[in-house]
Amino acid sequence: MPKNATSPVKLTSNRSALTHKVGYAVRNPGRVAPYLRRATRDAWLRRQHPDHVSYYRAVMASDTRRNPEAAVGSQTHDRWLALGQMQFEYLVEHGLRPEHRMLDIGCGNLRGGWRFIGHLNSGNYYGIDISPDILVAAKTTLTERDLQDRLPHLTITDSLTLEFLPSGHFDVVHAHSVFSHSPLPVIEECLAHVGRVLTETGFFDFTFERTEGTEHQVLREDFYYRTETLLPLARKYGLHARFMEDWEQRPHGQSKIRVSRSPLPATMA
Repeated sequence: MPKNATSPVKLTSNRSALTHKVGYAVRNPGRVAPYLRRATRDAWLRRQHPDHVSYYRAVMASDTRRNPEAAVGSQTHDRWLALGQMQFEYLVEHGLRPEHRMLDIGCGNLRGGWRFIGHLNSGNYYGIDISPDILVAAKTTLTERDLQDRLPHLTITDSLTLEFLPSGHFDVVHAHSVFSHSPLPVIEECLAHVGRVLTETGFFDFTFERTEGTEHQVLREDFYYRTETLLPLARKYGLHARFMEDWEQRPHGQSKIRVSRSPLPATMA
């Protein structure tokens, strides 16, 4: 079995089902109280922010106040470093070069971004996020890593239409742990527009929470999709799409899809 945590049980579990929640609570009693606190907070935020972007921006503001690294899904600093290193190594192995221009969607506090910024030529990194709070944390990371002279672009956005970016500009577009927190209309919005900003030979990598059972969501924060849903959705907008089997060998619980304007070669390395 791959190191990736996509075990048969994980891939068929429906985390929104009552039976799953009860079983999980029995096995993990210490996590019940934190889950209930989060569920209460999220319900309150959903009432205040009915659209998903505003809601998740409020979630990120709350999480970032407590711990910016945990807000992007890393419970320890070592895990934050390891996940960033994993993202970086994978793209470099797949051909990311210093002269490339990269768009990092959901750049967060630069968990992987600071490595990309150091690798790319000055001015070639563009990071966007819906959360102003996490972008402030990103500036802190940039300063701590002494990368100001690389002149990265860090920009807030409220959609994934990417209308403020130039056509045919980016060799690599990257979205790590973004679609795992996005309802399908948000994903479709991105796929409908990302082809415009890609170069003819560029590619867009995104991770997602994969299920082989019923598609579902938990607390409107975590969304689980079938590969058979996302590949045709990309192709609907004229993009070539492939499930990235080699990413499954990495110690990361999410899966990865690559899309491009041109047919994808047998290997990107």
